[in-house]
Amino acid sequence: MNSPTCSAKKIRAELGKTGSRISRRTISCRLTDEFGLKSQELARKPRLTPAMKLKRLQFEKKYKDWTSQQWSRVLFSDETTIQQFASMRRTVRRPPGTRYNERFTQQTMKHTPSVMIWGAISTQGTAGLFFLDPGTTMNGKKYLELIKEKLESHMAVHNCEIFMHDGAPCCRAKIVTNFLKTKNIKLLEWPGNSPDLNPIENFWTELNNRVAEKHPISLPSLIKTIKSSWVLDIPAELCRNLIEGMPRWIRAVLQEKRRTYEVLNVDIFYVKWITIYKYDAYL
Repeated sequence: MNSPTCSAKKIRAELGKTGSRISRRTISCRLTDEFGLKSQELARKPRLTPAMKLKRLQFEKKYKDWTSQQWSRVLFSDETTIQQFASMRRTVRRPPGTRYNERFTQQTMKHTPSVMIWGAISTQGTAGLFFLDPGTTMNGKKYLELIKEKLESHMAVHNCEIFMHDGAPCCRAKIVTNFLKTKNIKLLEWPGNSPDLNPIENFWTELNNRVAEKHPISLPSLIKTIKSSWVLDIPAELCRNLIEGMPRWIRAVLQEKRRTYEVLNVDIFYVKWITIYKYDAYL
């Protein structure tokens, strides 16, 4: 029993093998009140290999002293999929006994219509927006056509000198790399599997919310809603705040890495629990 995901029920069963008869509720309360170990949903994060972690740390150290003005010269890009019925996490205030009342539920749909888009932002606001054909994904050839058509003009309009794209296969394609080199377009060295460092990820969340609020009724309606939200609903101030927050965010990530935690040795923890309840049993 050396996992932080052990339930109070399982801990109770293990303690029972030592002769302690402790209720699941008591275990749960003491874990929460005395140890500060409240049961919570596991956070989701991309899997990082040791090599990815090293590149991520190198990136953070390299750019930790960059100012907001320096980040303002970067054009951030990414791809995302937007669904007609977005599954946003929302809360509701409802009277007792009305959990499944239609007014207090969020409708879901299997195989909801969706569209994949590519977009870019800078401190000056939204830049290019490109829709992929339904049922297709971005590959090196399509991505090359896209950046050939849009990239240089958008970087000029947004007064950007550096282009950011992630390590997706289409971005690393040889034909794409060669094109960027011939055009002398500077790239931001981006660590793999690090969407949390990319300000455009929070932008996608906002775009999804704006689209969901308009309740598109079909795929054409979804595409039209995305276009109108992109042009009319997303203020340039949001993009500017997200990107100008990069220095604070990188410092926060580095601080989190350096922070000295009170590391919980799980094996010792459970031995301590057994000791506590053996002692309690004698009282």
